[in-house]
Amino acid sequence: MSSAIQGISQTTVVGSQSSNVYKGGIRSILGQSLRSFLRFIPRLIKRDFDFVFIGFFGQLLSQMITPFTRKPIILDMFISAYDTLVEDRQMTNKKSLLAKYLYWLDKYSGRKATLIFVDTLAHAEYFHETFGIPFSKMKRVFVGCDEGLFHPLLEDPESGTVLYYCSYLPLHGVDVAVRAAELLQADPAIKFKIIGEGIEYEKIRKFVQDKHLTNVELAAPVAFEQLPHEIQNARICLGGHFGASAKACRVIPGKAFQMIAMGKPVIVGDNAANRELLTHKVDSWFCEMNNPVALADAISTLFHDKALRDQIGSGALETYLEKATSSQLRSVVQESVLDTLKSGG
Repeated sequence: MSSAIQGISQTTVVGSQSSNVYKGGIRSILGQSLRSFLRFIPRLIKRDFDFVFIGFFGQLLSQMITPFTRKPIILDMFISAYDTLVEDRQMTNKKSLLAKYLYWLDKYSGRKATLIFVDTLAHAEYFHETFGIPFSKMKRVFVGCDEGLFHPLLEDPESGTVLYYCSYLPLHGVDVAVRAAELLQADPAIKFKIIGEGIEYEKIRKFVQDKHLTNVELAAPVAFEQLPHEIQNARICLGGHFGASAKACRVIPGKAFQMIAMGKPVIVGDNAANRELLTHKVDSWFCEMNNPVALADAISTLFHDKALRDQIGSGALETYLEKATSSQLRSVVQESVLDTLKSGG
């Protein structure tokens, strides 16, 4: 998103553009936010800017900056601190001081921002209902992906792989995937490959081991640049999310964009967010969330019907090209920012 901002303004980047900041957890986000604020102080003193764009997971930085400027604040709010850490991951009790602070942080950031980018309308509705953020402040911008990496490639016609890659968060529903694999053991052609690591990995590894699931490979994380090769060599891709949490229903997984950009048949969770982009049996296969039986049935249906896979794969690519290319998303961001600035913030 920062590249879209740079396309319409003279931009000074203060802070990190690496996604590893978020992956480092709360301490990493707090540390980077503080460093970014300290670097920004000279600009706050000079006031030589027209607006401030605060990128991914910028609520902490927004809290630091807003008391010192009346210039428009444009906030990337694809993630809610309260929703992620309290409601989804349940890292703290809802009545704890930390939970109350995270709630206030989201609410304060949303109240002070002039324009907020969200990834789905489902998230916009959550922000409105939970924090009272007006719909008029929010603009949906799909996550999208890098078409330089993710684009159609010749598939392996002999592949029997059902691919899923994730960081083993509860909302990913890896437990649903391996239980589906258990139900499909009688079909020797179907092989699951799950790439990644994370907080639920040991639980999943133990389940696979205890159930003697020879049709499941738990593979180590691969370099991001390797993912197109993994997608290319899969017969079916699992886009997710399959977990039971409310947050899982408000997100279109980034991997789903990557998979449809490559024209692959994708199985996704049946929820409001995915329905904003995708259509069952047209460009994807919708599956009831948190239901291993439904997922197993979906996999079996697609796995043994090449014509259906080809039809859905073709529709997937068409949907991506119509709704989610980088150039389209860049235009949405740029037009939204310019409209905000023209209206006087």
